[in-house]
Amino acid sequence: MTLLQALAQFGPDTIAISKAMGIPEHEADRLINAEMDRRYRISLIDSRKAYNRRVRQALQDLRARRPA
Repeated sequence: MTLLQALAQFGPDTIAISKAMGIPEHEADRLINAEMDRRYRISLIDSRKAYNRRVRQALQDLRARRPA
């Protein structure tokens, strides 16, 4: 069983994941934390990209309305 499968099945339950994957509980905890950090960084990057798109669009709209 992979970590992603275990997370989908058990959620962040370190004991259940460690038993399912056959690894020590502290190792399961470390893997869960690493995966949660990775997901956070991706969501942070996605939200920053969305913000940048909104700002660029607003600037384009301002420039389009500006008299030449």
